[in-house]
Parts: sequence; structure tokens; C-alpha cells
Amino acid sequence: MAAVPAVTDTSDPHERAWNDICELGMESNVADLDAHGFTVVPPELANPNGMADRMLTALLDIAEKRNGERPDMETGETHAYQPNMLFGAKNDRFGRSQLKDQTPAVATNNPGLVDSPFGDRMHSIFYDDPVFAEALMNPPLLALVTYLLGYSAVLSNMGCWMKGPNKSNFPLHTDSGGLPSPFPAQAYAAQCTYLLTDFTRENGATAIVPGSHKYGRAPVGRETILAENDKAIPIEGKAGSLVVWHGNAWHAAYNRTAPGLRVSVTVYFNRPFMRPLENFIGKIPEGMLEEMVAKHGPRVAMVLQQGCIPGYSTQGDRVSFTAKAEKYIEAYEEVSGVNTRDKDNPFH
Repeated sequence: MAAVPAVTDTSDPHERAWNDICELGMESNVADLDAHGFTVVPPELANPNGMADRMLTALLDIAEKRNGERPDMETGETHAYQPNMLFGAKNDRFGRSQLKDQTPAVATNNPGLVDSPFGDRMHSIFYDDPVFAEALMNPPLLALVTYLLGYSAVLSNMGCWMKGPNKSNFPLHTDSGGLPSPFPAQAYAAQCTYLLTDFTRENGATAIVPGSHKYGRAPVGRETILAENDKAIPIEGKAGSLVVWHGNAWHAAYNRTAPGLRVSVTVYFNRPFMRPLENFIGKIPEGMLEEMVAKHGPRVAMVLQQGCIPGYSTQGDRVSFTAKAEKYIEAYEEVSGVNTRDKDNPFH
């Protein structure tokens, strides 16, 4: 692919976004997103300063603290063939009466699943280690998210998936936030996944149907069955890679046939008018937020929803919530030059 020159006039958000992509040398990743609905960013670009190894170490510590045992990376026996329970149900496999902050399986609306297709899902990990703020503000990730969703994109949730050997595939679906069909062609959501272990078909990699982001709808009926879709392919990549896909893309996950664990961190973004999965507004300790802004710049506050106005129940709340959001919006706009309030521009 011939190189496309960067633009010199960055007053327009679209041009600014393209300039960021060119500076990182990610033109081919954008071409992949447009054509196939997903792209794989290699470790040499996606993994600065050994970030993936530091995330993996932090997650093993978090899993041990939450679940009472350290994950077995070599054999995966701590996460193998987990039963297909309801979200938040008891997990008798480990001899514990109650799970804490863990979702070991899926709901029963997928009766064909014999065990958990994704293992342990650890939610709300952002506060547990500073490395996750670093991963959130990683320039290659933000460049692709901005291309898909604009500069006002917000974090919906960040979590970890640890999967051992299992039998069930995770069904095909989209990440478009419950949008009814037909979907708009423009992305309203973007999923970013840090691969902390090698992703291969045998290791239980994510599956995707290339080009499905252009279908304009979610899979229905038997279309959700991964084994019956001959267009689905595994997304393979080395540990330290970053995978980004359009929220409309049909994707799933293969079962893991190899020993060991598949570990990934998902960083899910949506547009600011959509309800996020994880609520950061007013939840981040002020000192922690100030430290992150000092280190990563004012956009981190915007990404963490601080420029959004939450629901209110009184006139006073409306005024105070708006004033607080405006403070973060103005700080970001002053430094970046981006007008995040130009709602007619999809890159605002």
C-alpha cells in the first residue's frame, strides 16, 4: 500500500485524526479496519516498555486476590472446563461457596454450551494497577479508536478474560451496544483487545467474519453458531499485540484445545451519548485523577467519562454536574485544540 501523506492543517478533527495515524505509521491498520472490520497491531508498536508483561503480572496478582488461587499459566487447570453457570453463580470447582468479582460462565440462553466458553471474566480492573491507565492511553489504541468514534469517545469498560482448556465456542455476536438492526455504517462502538498470551486457533483465539461490519445487522438464529460459519477466521497474534475491531463486526471465540491459559484485556469504547457498562463519573478518587491527568494529559479525563453529564434528579444536580463536566471539557479543548462539542462532525 502506497503511503498517504499526513495533512498539515489539523484544525479539522478528521484531519487531526488522520495526522495522528500517519505519525504512528498505522495507515495499513486503518485500511484493514475499513476493508475487513478489524486490524492487528504488532507488539513492536502496541507494546511500549514491556506493558503487556506488566499487565499480565498485575492480572495474575488480581486473580489470586479475588479467587483465592494463582492462575496456572502452564497447564490452565485452574480454569479448565468451568461449568456453564449463570453470571455470578457459585463455582464449586474451586471449593468456594461464593465468587467475588468473577463471572465464570454464560447465561442459560445458549443451551448448546456444555461449559464456559470464556473462563474467568474479571471486571473493573482499572483501579487495581497504574498499568491499566497506561494501556488505556496507549497512542496506537487511541489513534484507532478516534478514527472509529471521534475524539469524544469514552471508555465503556475494561476487563480481563482468562480461559483454560474448554469445549464450547463463544457464539457470534456484535459489540454494537444493543443497537437495533439495521445498524448505521458509522461505528458507535469499538472493541480493543490486548493479547497478553499468543492467540492461535488452538489457544482459543477470537474469531471474526471479515467484512461483516458492512452487513448492517447482528447475526440471528443459526448464524450465531461459530462452527457452522465457514467465513469466520481466527484472529491470530503474538503476545503484546493489540486487536481493534468495528463494533458492528461479527465475532466470537474458539474453544481452547491447548494446555495453558489465554489471557487478554478488553478495552471497550463507545460514543458519549451511549450508556457505558462501567461508570467512572464521580467514582475516580480526585487525587488519582489528578495524577493521571498530569501523566497522560487532559484527554484521560475525557476518556474516563468526566466530560459527560450523568443523569440528574434536581435542578441543583443539573447545574453542578454540568459545571464539573465543563471543567474537564475546557481543559482538554484548550490543550488539544479539538472542539468536542461539534456534534455535526463525526470526529468531534
